[in-house]
Amino acid sequence: MGEKVERLIEEIIRVGELLFREGLVDAVAGNLSVRFRNSIFITRRGRITGNLKRADVLRLNLLKDFLDPRASSELIAHRSIYLNTEARAVVHAHPTYAVILSYRNGLIEPIDSEGREILGRVKVLSLRKPSASKELAQALSSELKKERIVLVKGHGAFAVGNSLKEAYRYVSCLERSCKILSFQGRR
Repeated sequence: MGEKVERLIEEIIRVGELLFREGLVDAVAGNLSVRFRNSIFITRRGRITGNLKRADVLRLNLLKDFLDPRASSELIAHRSIYLNTEARAVVHAHPTYAVILSYRNGLIEPIDSEGREILGRVKVLSLRKPSASKELAQALSSELKKERIVLVKGHGAFAVGNSLKEAYRYVSCLERSCKILSFQGRR
């Protein structure tokens, strides 16, 4: 079990660095988590995403309904996703072009072949409280039963997968597709 936990923490650190390098999060934005049995490994609040350390990853009991003040403010959303879907990993990022398009569209429909193949359509959720709320947690756990990624208007993307690398792939692909959509028709 110790070796498996070490690999999960290393994956969180690597994916945090990838998200930052690709510009999908700013210094302290976004959050990552992995489910392992009845535990959730989640990034600490206020840490630097592109330079995560072991101490920046908390291990919490998935089944206990409490908010740990050290954990990401989106803990409630991550916990709800794990308890209501088959997800093993969650990536939440703030990709710039995707967030911009979330203000104009209720649905993101990629025009590039990779985006269409990997993502299909991406639903944009318009919520009264789009961050760190029960409303967000319920909406995400409902939508992510059917989808691998959703976009929250003005807030960012939440993606799920069997691994963090898989969830990261969806966020990265969404941002690329949104960049292409943003430049469509410009000359």
